[in-house]
Amino acid sequence: MGCRMGEMQDILVKSTPDTSDDLSKFADSYASFNRIINSLQRKYIELSDDFSAQNDQLVEANRQLLELSACNADATDFLNSILNSISAGVIAVDQQGMITHFSPAASLLLGLSQDEVLGRHYRDCIPPGEPVAANALRAAETGRAVDSVEKQIDLPDGTRLVLSVSTAVLRNKNHEANGAVEVFHDLTKIKRLEQEIARLNTLAALGEMAAAVAHQVRNPLSGILGYGSLLKRDLAEDDPRQKLVTKITDGVETLNNTVTTLLNYTRNEELNREHLVLAEFLENTVRQFRREHPDKSRDMTLQIRSDDAVPEQIEVRIDPELFKQVLYNLFMNGCEACQGAGQVDINWRPLLRRQAIETYGDRLALDPHETVVEINVTDSGPGLNGEARSRLFAPFFTTKDTGNGLGLAVAWKIMKAHGGEIMADNGEAGGARFTLLLPLSTGVYTRAAR
Repeated sequence: MGCRMGEMQDILVKSTPDTSDDLSKFADSYASFNRIINSLQRKYIELSDDFSAQNDQLVEANRQLLELSACNADATDFLNSILNSISAGVIAVDQQGMITHFSPAASLLLGLSQDEVLGRHYRDCIPPGEPVAANALRAAETGRAVDSVEKQIDLPDGTRLVLSVSTAVLRNKNHEANGAVEVFHDLTKIKRLEQEIARLNTLAALGEMAAAVAHQVRNPLSGILGYGSLLKRDLAEDDPRQKLVTKITDGVETLNNTVTTLLNYTRNEELNREHLVLAEFLENTVRQFRREHPDKSRDMTLQIRSDDAVPEQIEVRIDPELFKQVLYNLFMNGCEACQGAGQVDINWRPLLRRQAIETYGDRLALDPHETVVEINVTDSGPGLNGEARSRLFAPFFTTKDTGNGLGLAVAWKIMKAHGGEIMADNGEAGGARFTLLLPLSTGVYTRAAR
């Protein structure tokens, strides 16, 4: 036992130096570890401070970005409100010719919805028109712009538009082309007004001539009529010369009436338009004609016909007195063509816009929101020959033995003043048929049809 205790002591004595080295190494390692931990903590604190600073900068950058985005959104909304409010059509395309913007005015003028064209190629949905160089696609392809070029295009429904077109090439901040824009105005009505102005200028010149003629002719006519009346008074009733004097005075009165009608024809009509229910207006006009011209209409049948599907409350905006004058003239012509014993039918119907364009597109320039109401006055007489159809509305042309040939010319003038049209041909049964066309708001037609 004692021996073993001695051995243990020897072993402990021998092992003590090695254990001290290990503890020293462990202490060094622990100190080094602490230094690493302290360094990492300092780095962590530095990174945390840097992260906080970067995060604050990011928050500020996000705030500025949101402000800029809001400003850009406001600017975009403002620009879009301008584009959507102007009456000119605006079409924008990218460099490949794909439509990126299509304003409401362009949609209304061209009859195409935004859903039909946005994102599609210009060539696939927009009529090219003439000249073909005046459009956004050509500007994007060639890099050449045009300014206020007059252009004609035909829409799918048959409408022909006259437009004033300007194009411009769109460029990015590096001045590289990235698309084009097309701006166009509708000149169709302006062109029609130019024609009307030319016609009015002609009428004005004719009016000046008519006024001069009336002044130079009426004074002698008054003298002839006065002397004729005196001569007729001095002659005995059974004197054969009474007939000659009567012919003279009747001829003077006819000539005087012709001068008066000529002055009325050359006068610029000022329309006093009213909103009237067409069916009621036609019925009242027929009754008044019968009452005022019993000798012409006594043995005549004048009746109004309309399709059962036609809304009765269709309203037109017309001058009632002038339009009644047109109808009276047609009723009178029908009665005289039938020699006082026959029939005059008055048919009317509103047309759908597409139908109006297909049927009368070459006669009327309608607004995008307009169609026409068609009124046909047909008699049972012998009808019109070729010469009469071609010259019927010319001043002083007449197929009657009596009359001055200005009645239908005045009717034509009144219809033109209403923005309408009057035409003549033969009906299916052979009698003369006069067609009156009046512009009608598609909104009025839609409301009446409900």
